[in-house]
Amino acid sequence: MPVGSSSAVSPSKSARGCAGGERSRRPNLKRDKMPPVCAAALLAVLLTAAQSARPDVAAEGVSAPLIDEGLASAWRTLRAVDCARCHGKDYDGLAAPSIVRYARTQTREMFVRMVLDGDPPRGMPGYRSNPRIAENIDDVYRYFVGRADGTIDSGSRPRSP
Repeated sequence: MPVGSSSAVSPSKSARGCAGGERSRRPNLKRDKMPPVCAAALLAVLLTAAQSARPDVAAEGVSAPLIDEGLASAWRTLRAVDCARCHGKDYDGLAAPSIVRYARTQTREMFVRMVLDGDPPRGMPGYRSNPRIAENIDDVYRYFVGRADGTIDSGSRPRSP
């Protein structure tokens, strides 16, 4: 062998396996591609983990329906009053702040006071005189707490009658 030449032979991709083989050299994305078997295994693990994290959601990615009648009634009330007009279609904020974030950061009493009494200087009307809101305030609060803690998805809707 001539002087200055290297006798090290790079192992084949199949010999390196998923772990990558040699650890002393820097990875070269053009040379060191993930073997197809490893990529498929990684994809299978990620998909399984994603589905098991939300067993109540259908495999097609459709959000679980609101089967609790109180929560379904709260959802219908929010749509009828059109809170989405200012707070965004998922209530995550638009022209007005996120109701979901507000429910996450405030006490129940503060949440109820804000909804029923509003904050007129900031443009938030009070809904104490609206019987639909006033009579369902506990379920409205439960809905937003569920949205805030992730137990209710933004795409969840009541089942069709």
